Amino acid sequence: MIDGEADNVGNRAARFVRPKPQKVLRPKLDQKFAVLLMRSSYNALDLIDCVAMDQFQRDFFLIRQAEYQTYNEAVGPGSMMQGDLTDPLYFDFISFAQYRTIYREISDPSIIFEESQGQDMGEDMPQKFVSVIVKRDPRLKNEQLPAEHSRLVGESILNRIYEIFAGTKASIPSFVLGSRPPSNDLLSVLSQLVNIFVISGFAFDGEASISRKGSSKDSKGTEFTIIFSSPATLWSGKSLKILKSNPANDFFLKTARALIFRAGYSLSNVSVDYKGTQEITVFTTN
Repeated sequence: MIDGEADNVGNRAARFVRPKPQKVLRPKLDQKFAVLLMRSSYNALDLIDCVAMDQFQRDFFLIRQAEYQTYNEAVGPGSMMQGDLTDPLYFDFISFAQYRTIYREISDPSIIFEESQGQDMGEDMPQKFVSVIVKRDPRLKNEQLPAEHSRLVGESILNRIYEIFAGTKASIPSFVLGSRPPSNDLLSVLSQLVNIFVISGFAFDGEASISRKGSSKDSKGTEFTIIFSSPATLWSGKSLKILKSNPANDFFLKTARALIFRAGYSLSNVSVDYKGTQEITVFTTN
């Protein structure tokens, strides 16, 4: 990204058609959970090797710099704690900027590139940065990048959730890997995942339900609906949807997909929509 691109005429015009941030009461995010969502998204981009991460950091800076004033004025000066990931207003903004940048990099990916990487020079010594040639795995095609990024983010979040909540009352109900549990058992698993997102401050409330049962004994053909009230990604999710960003910051969907894959299912007929202050995710298990 060149200087001025993030604030060119097209991008300035795009800001006027985005929805205005809704002034709705939302809980504070748990600091570690907020960092997990951001870091998982960053690390996944690093793993798929489609852009030099020093270039990503520069583009991310330019995009958030260009977007900040408009957003800050819309929410009201003084309403947002800049840099505080527990503040839902700031998290909403920075998550949008991060995924706006990720979408840009994935839409115009590199296969071979030069990246500046830090090297540990020993205790009490500053890092030394050297240029390294990075080549993406040739099996990972351009069109596969969004899905692979989303898969890695979901796996990272799910693994950390298992680590944090294992052995507690909030732990996710266990199931045998690949066992294809029946729909009611799968609903119980998804409901607990919703609860974990809620107690981590992602939303005020959340609910998972079966909106249509399949005809088989397992969960094949069953449609699930997950509704979050006042999620931390309310504005950013809507704005990224208008941009047709792929991937988007649909963190619950990414995590649920990873969980359902471990249960032996895939997903189809997937949608994430926003109505009022609700995020509504719908998918069918196969």
